[in-house]
Amino acid sequence: MTSAATLLRSLCRSNGALLRQKVGLLDALTARHGPDGLAAATEVFTKPCPIVGASIGQHLRHSMDHMELAALVAEARLRSAYDAPADAEEPAQIHYDLRVRGGTLETDMAESRKRIVAVENVLEGIHDAVAAGLNGVASHIVHGPVHASFYLSADDAEDREGESSESALPSTVGRELGFAAHHAIHHLAMVKVIALHSAGLEEEDLPPDFGRAPSTVRYANDPEIRRS
Repeated sequence: MTSAATLLRSLCRSNGALLRQKVGLLDALTARHGPDGLAAATEVFTKPCPIVGASIGQHLRHSMDHMELAALVAEARLRSAYDAPADAEEPAQIHYDLRVRGGTLETDMAESRKRIVAVENVLEGIHDAVAAGLNGVASHIVHGPVHASFYLSADDAEDREGESSESALPSTVGRELGFAAHHAIHHLAMVKVIALHSAGLEEEDLPPDFGRAPSTVRYANDPEIRRS
């Protein structure tokens, strides 16, 4: 069985790699639209794609909403690692569908980059703490209890009765970090469609394996997997 430390380092690296793909995309947009092409790059960053029905900025903001929440919960668990026994802590609360739409994080490339880098720094801090061998930290974080809440229906009947229609699902910090990575890959795949068909980018402009799931990359690169 994979140790908690190995699993947590892998989760941090996976999410960090996806964040760097996002930064690479922002750099590609700016480079493609000229040496002082921020205005032109911002236009394509915010323009809804007729194929996908959303903009690059919207997809990045949405996927960052999820990853940031999971990363911040993990960071809070790191800080509390020696404050209280794990079974004494209440589950962290994550509300994935309560988010701000249409703000600067999906219209301002500089602000979007700052957010991406900030979350990457959080994940690097967690990774480095675990790599330093701090006893019990990884298990405390990975197995930390979480209530992850979603809207499972657009029906607002429950809201009219004065109750939240969110559904809270029991989970762990490790599981939510894994979900954040999986969710981000899905949105980067959509971003790739927009980048190639509406934003003037070519395949070679994008970071390697942009928007491709690890299983897809392994399948493409390993003949033994394809033969099995």
